[in-house]
Amino acid sequence: MGENNKNQLQEQKKMVLSMIAEGSRLHGETEEKDGSRYSVDTEEGAQLYASFSDDELSELLRQSAQQLGHSPSQGEVHWILRTYLKARFKNWPGALRAAGLSRSAGRGGISTEQMSQKKEEYQQMLDQIRSMAEQLGRIPHPSELPEICRKLKKRYRTWGEVLAAAGVEDAIVVRLQKVENLEAEERHMLQELRALAEGLNRAPLRSEVEQSLRESLLRRFGSWRNVLYQIDLEPVRRITPFVNAPLQRGKEKRRASHRQELYDCYYRLLKLDLQTEADLELVWKMAQQLGHPPGRREVPPEVRMRLQKVCGSWANALFQLGLQEKSRKPQQR
Repeated sequence: MGENNKNQLQEQKKMVLSMIAEGSRLHGETEEKDGSRYSVDTEEGAQLYASFSDDELSELLRQSAQQLGHSPSQGEVHWILRTYLKARFKNWPGALRAAGLSRSAGRGGISTEQMSQKKEEYQQMLDQIRSMAEQLGRIPHPSELPEICRKLKKRYRTWGEVLAAAGVEDAIVVRLQKVENLEAEERHMLQELRALAEGLNRAPLRSEVEQSLRESLLRRFGSWRNVLYQIDLEPVRRITPFVNAPLQRGKEKRRASHRQELYDCYYRLLKLDLQTEADLELVWKMAQQLGHPPGRREVPPEVRMRLQKVCGSWANALFQLGLQEKSRKPQQR
C-alpha cells in the first residue's frame, strides 16, 4: 500500500472512530447515505475493516459498555462497529466474549460494576491455579480443581485457555531446584537419561523413558520438569496444553491428557547440523528485516521444508531462535 493510501486510510479510520464514539445514531436511510461506503461489502470498507485489530475492536466495545454501564446490545452501538464486530467474531455473543463482557446484554443485563466484581473473582481463581502449579512444579489437571473448573466454565471454553490466562508455565519454573551431593546411583540414572536425550537430539518425553528408570527419577526429583533440570534440559511442552480438554467431563468421558505426538510442541534441539544452522541464520536475518517472525510463506520453500523436517514444525523452528509466533489470546465468555 502506497504512502498516500496509508494516510487516506488513517484519515478514514479517524472519521469512523469519531462516528462510533457518537453512538448508535445512524439508522435506515441515514445509514445508507452517511456510511454505506464503510460497509465490509465495499472495497473501501473492507480495507478499513481489515485495518482494525481484534484488540482495537474489542476495546471499542468495552468503551461502549463503560459508557452504558452494561454489556451493549446490538442496537446500542454504532452500526459500523456492530457490523465489524460480527464480521470478526462471527456473531454478537462471540464479540461480547472476545471483549470479556457478559453475554447478558442490554439494560436488563449485568452492570459494568457487577462485571468488574466477577472479573476480580475470576482473577482470584486464576491466581489459585497458578499457585497450585508453582507448588506442584507441573501443570495441574482439571480434575484436581473441580469446584474452580465448574465456576470457570462460564468464562472459558477449555482447560488450555485457563492455563494460558493463569500464566501457569511461568509459575512452574519457580519450583525448579538443582539437587546437590548426588549419590552414585542417582548420577548413573541421570547419565542414562542424558544419553537418551542425545540420541533423540531433544529432551525425552516421560513415555520414552523406561518405566523403572522414570519412576526412580520422579521419586528422587519430584516433577519431570525438575528431573530434566538436573541435566540442564527443558521438557518438551505443548504450545497449547490441554487445548481440547473441557473444564469438566461427564462420568462416561475419559480423563483429558496430553497428546504424545511432537507436532504442536516446543522443544530445543541439542545439536544443529551445518545446514540447519545456515537455515536458522537466514530466518533470523529475515526476522530483523521484517520486524516480525517470518511466516511460512515468507521464507524460501526449500528452507521452510528443511526446517520443518528437522524441527518437527515451523513453530518449533522459530522457537530455536526465540521467535515464537504470537498466539491468540484465549477468548473469554
